[in-house]
Amino acid sequence: MTELMEIVSRLEVGGGKLMLDGGRIRYSIPSGDTEAQTLLGELRKRRSEVVELLRVRATIPATPRGVRLVEWKLKDPPVAIEICAVVTDPARFAHTTLQQLWTALSQPKRWVGWSVPQLIDRLAQVGVTVALESAEKPREARP
Repeated sequence: MTELMEIVSRLEVGGGKLMLDGGRIRYSIPSGDTEAQTLLGELRKRRSEVVELLRVRATIPATPRGVRLVEWKLKDPPVAIEICAVVTDPARFAHTTLQQLWTALSQPKRWVGWSVPQLIDRLAQVGVTVALESAEKPREARP
């Protein structure tokens, strides 16, 4: 599957797009791009694996306790994250970042590389909006 993900990534970095429409694979590639045509040929040979990969990428993962998924609308790759990062697989990035958020919230002393607000921002940059929900009831103001 790793080799297949590499082929899909190369196609998408070059401006191609793959999407699943029911059981059919839809694609678009830049016209005249011979490398993209070659990559499509490789993907056609592995159609059932490509369908499974696209299904997995489209699956919305569970969110950590206290986090409400507001929107899951992944952007087309490549997605520039902050100043020095480019995401070529937004679904994989979103899944991994949600796992980091889960860890950051459940184990606050464990370092995951980013703060909770940074993780939420990184998710938003690829098209996933989440909101933190307070686990505690609001306290009444004391005079």
